[in-house]
Amino acid sequence: MKETATIWISVLLSCAAFLFLLLGPGWNPAVAGVLCVLLYFGLNLVLKPRKKLGGIDIEKIQNGEELQKLLEEAKKDLKQIGKAAREITNIKAKADAEALEEEGRRILAYLEENPEKISMARRFFTYYLDTAAGLLDRYIQLQETGLRTPEVTEAINKTAQALPVLNQVFEKQFTRFMEGELLDLEAEIGLLENTLKMEGGQ
Repeated sequence: MKETATIWISVLLSCAAFLFLLLGPGWNPAVAGVLCVLLYFGLNLVLKPRKKLGGIDIEKIQNGEELQKLLEEAKKDLKQIGKAAREITNIKAKADAEALEEEGRRILAYLEENPEKISMARRFFTYYLDTAAGLLDRYIQLQETGLRTPEVTEAINKTAQALPVLNQVFEKQFTRFMEGELLDLEAEIGLLENTLKMEGGQ
């Protein structure tokens, strides 16, 4: 529910309650007014839209607002990467850009589900993702010039060569974010193997 809608609903319900108390039981206008003001603030608090990260209220997450802002900026960069991927004409570069976008989407989806790890991704957001978006944006600008001079061709080729490197970086970053789960899985497998060995020994 949007904030303006929340305010209007709170106002209307409070006014309706005031008229009911005044015209129905015949309450003192001052008392009815005070109660309705309290009702307004109560309704505003209850109906106020709550921003969430991974199903958790942002207010309950340390630096929640800042982390939410990081995610929003990352989504803009990812959107820019996707736009560039659709506009690239070179088949290989297009495939690399699409892979970059897909990996970025997986990382963002994972971090949204695990907001406690977003702070780990600060450098990924502010450097790697931002760099990828910037490079692809310049690639499209060069592509759209239609120039085939040695300088432009070299710049386009160098940018295209950087995309597989960025894909590797994205994968490594994703693996780093998932270290806890990977260690837990390794421990569970180790426990299972030891249990099987003990039972086999018996």
